[in-house]
Amino acid sequence: MENHVETIKYTPEKAKQNALAKLDLIRKWQEFRRKAVNKLQADYDFVKLHNTSNSHLFTVLGKISRGSLHRWKASLDGTEDYTRLIPNYKYVSVNEYRTCLTDEEIKIFMGLLLHPNRICIGKAIALTKYKLKEQGQSFIPADITFRRYAKWFKDNNYDKWVLARDGEKALSDKVEPYIKRDASLLDVGDILVADGHKLAFQVINPFTGKPCRATLVGFLDWKSTALVGYEIMLEENTQCIATALRNAIINLDMIPKIVYQDNGRAFRAKYFTDDKGFGELGFYGLYAKLGIFTVR
Repeated sequence: MENHVETIKYTPEKAKQNALAKLDLIRKWQEFRRKAVNKLQADYDFVKLHNTSNSHLFTVLGKISRGSLHRWKASLDGTEDYTRLIPNYKYVSVNEYRTCLTDEEIKIFMGLLLHPNRICIGKAIALTKYKLKEQGQSFIPADITFRRYAKWFKDNNYDKWVLARDGEKALSDKVEPYIKRDASLLDVGDILVADGHKLAFQVINPFTGKPCRATLVGFLDWKSTALVGYEIMLEENTQCIATALRNAIINLDMIPKIVYQDNGRAFRAKYFTDDKGFGELGFYGLYAKLGIFTVR
């Protein structure tokens, strides 16, 4: 799988400013040391002065230590080349993310992660390290390096992550824009939500004499969340739904504008649809006859 992050050889402006500030601080430090007899004490005094100041260099670099000064001086190696003070990271264009992973390591690692098998990060890291060892690579990055890259990629490329691992349906459900419903705009009785559920207890079926779980079909008012109409029958059917709807209309003393219904067998019955096949028989869908718009 191709690398999803295009690597560009460049240095972010922030890294340049940081390196230039380090160079300026080293110059000031060396000038401060030249005036002191005790060099060690001078180092500690300079660090204390910097860490308690409100200078521009402190704003850029923050607090430092004596070891940082000597490390930066060693990096310069007697030169004035500030680029030697820029961290040896691989910068990329997206959000200036930096990582020590090579293109080949990223290619293998992301090829495992962005797979429909949805391999977990830990297993992907183990497989990547195994492949790198098989290729004869001596230096293998630490697990935390891979984990940080995976987290960054998921945070900044969530659409690609979901599409590759979970498919188009998950992309549509989790990533793509959606409309948020606002129940505060409704009036009581405008929209009813219909659904059917098996009861958690058994009754005797009068036709077979055997115990069975009856079905409750209910109509819930979206605005008030009140159960405005229901019916209990041995199985979900058109008669049960029609009775529940009738009870809801009587309790509300009005006909709802819209009814949301599930995809159960009884709700898909032609009795509740206004399709041409059923209309040819001389009947009309119950909802259409009452002026109710149905949504599944």
